Amino acid sequence: MTAVARITAIDRFIKGCKEDGIYDDLNAACVMAGWDSLAGALTPLKGAAPTNSGFLAADFDRCVGLKGDGSSKYLDTNRANNADGQDDRHAAVFVSEPERAPNFGIYLGCPYATGTTHFGRASSPDTDLLFRFVTTDASFAVNAGDSFGLIGASRNSGSSFAVRYSQDGDSYDVASQTPSSDNLFAYRRTSDSSVTNATLAFYSIGSSLGSDPATGLAALDARVSTLMADLRAIEEAGFDKDAIAYLRAVEEADGAFLETSVKVAVNNLVSGLKADGLWESMASTCLLCGPRTLAGALVPLRGDAPTAYGFVDGDFNREGLAGDGSTTYLDSGQNIGSPENHHLACYITSKPTSSPVFVGSDNTALQRYLLYCNTTADETRAISGKLGTAYFGGAGSLEAGFKGMSRANANNFQARSNATTSSVTSEAGDETSLNLFVFAKNQNGTAAQLGPTNMAFYSIGTSLDLAKLDSHITAYVTAIGAAI
Repeated sequence: MTAVARITAIDRFIKGCKEDGIYDDLNAACVMAGWDSLAGALTPLKGAAPTNSGFLAADFDRCVGLKGDGSSKYLDTNRANNADGQDDRHAAVFVSEPERAPNFGIYLGCPYATGTTHFGRASSPDTDLLFRFVTTDASFAVNAGDSFGLIGASRNSGSSFAVRYSQDGDSYDVASQTPSSDNLFAYRRTSDSSVTNATLAFYSIGSSLGSDPATGLAALDARVSTLMADLRAIEEAGFDKDAIAYLRAVEEADGAFLETSVKVAVNNLVSGLKADGLWESMASTCLLCGPRTLAGALVPLRGDAPTAYGFVDGDFNREGLAGDGSTTYLDSGQNIGSPENHHLACYITSKPTSSPVFVGSDNTALQRYLLYCNTTADETRAISGKLGTAYFGGAGSLEAGFKGMSRANANNFQARSNATTSSVTSEAGDETSLNLFVFAKNQNGTAAQLGPTNMAFYSIGTSLDLAKLDSHITAYVTAIGAAI
C-alpha cells in the first residue's frame, strides 16, 4: 500500500508539472523524501544522479529528507552551472528545516566566481536569505533567513531574476554574467564554512520555468509542496487526528517539518493516553521535548499555550527546557479547578540542585497545590489542599523521571515518583483562582521558589491514574531521546 501511495504521489507531481508546462524545465531533479533508504533518496527524478559526499543512512528521514551536517557533507548534482542558458535557467530546493542562525549555509551553489550561482542563509546579516544567480552581485531577502519550503530563483532576462521563498515571490534587477562552468552542489557553495546544516527534501536545476519566471516558480512551489504533503501523509496514515493537529501546529511554530520517528512518538503517546482514558483529564499539557525550537515546545498538546517569562532559545534543546532558577518560569493559564478532583505532573530530565517547585500555586500558604522537591532530604514532595506537608517517594526520589500527584476525593491523594505511588492522607482545600506556574509556584501572583529544573513535560487537569500516565510519558521521552 505504501509503494502504491508513493507512486500515486510522484505520478500526481509529474502530471501536475506537465499541466503547468514546467516539467521539461526540470533538467536535474531529486526527490529526497518519501523513500525507504538513502539510495532511494539519491535516485534522480530527472537528469544525472548526484554524487554523494559523506551522507550516511542515518542522515536520511522519510518525512523530511536529507540532513546536512554544517561542515563536510554535500551532494554534487553533476549539473554544471553553465549547462543551462545564461538567461534561461532556474534552481530550487525544498527546505524541510532551515539553516539556523548565526550560521552561513548555502542550500545550492557553486564556487564564488564571475557568473556564480548560490543561495541560502546569509552570513551578515544572518537573518536574511542570500541570492546570487549567475552574478557576483548579492541580493538579500530581508528577514527571510528562517524560511522553509520551496526556495528558488528563475531567470529569463539578462537584467533581472525572480525568487521564491515563504510561499511568496520577489524579484531583483541584477544583470546576468557569463555563467561559470563549475558543477552546482547541494548543501554547500565551496568546502568552507558555507556548508549548511539544513535538511533538504528536493532540488531541481534547469531552464526558466515557463515564459514568466515568477509564475513558473509559484507553480513549482505548489507542485513540490503538494508532493511533500502527500509523502508526509503516507507516513501519517492511521495517525490520531489530535496528534496530527498538534504536529501541524508544532511544525508551524518551529518553521520546519518533524522527522518520522518524532511524529510516531507523538502519535503513540496520544493514542496511548486515549486508550487508557487519560486524555480528557489533561486540561493543560505541554511536551517540552521533541519539537525543534522553544516556540514549538510551547505549543500545547492540550489546552491553551502557556505564557513564558524569561526563557530564551538557548534554554531549550530537543530533550527539554531548562529553568535558570531565578527568572524563568511558565504561567500555565490553568488553575487547580476542583480542589477534590485534580492532578499535577511533570517529567524532569536531571536531578535538581536546589529545592524548586516544579508546578504549583500557593494562596498565602492557606490553599497550596504544589509539586516540588527538597534537595536536602533528596525527596520529591507534594501538597494538595490545606496547610501541611506530605512528601512521597522518600530518599532518592529526586532522580530524573516522572513526578505527579492526583486527588479524586476530599480525604487523600495519590503521589508518584521513581515508579512508586503512595497514598497521602490530606484534607482537600478550597478552590483558588490562582493560575498554576511551571518551574515555580504562583504565590499570590508572584513567581516564587524557582529553581534550575530541566523539564520535558508537564500536565495539569483532573484526577487520573498516575502509573499509567508515568508509563506513557516515560515511553515518549525515551522515544524522543532515541529519535534525535
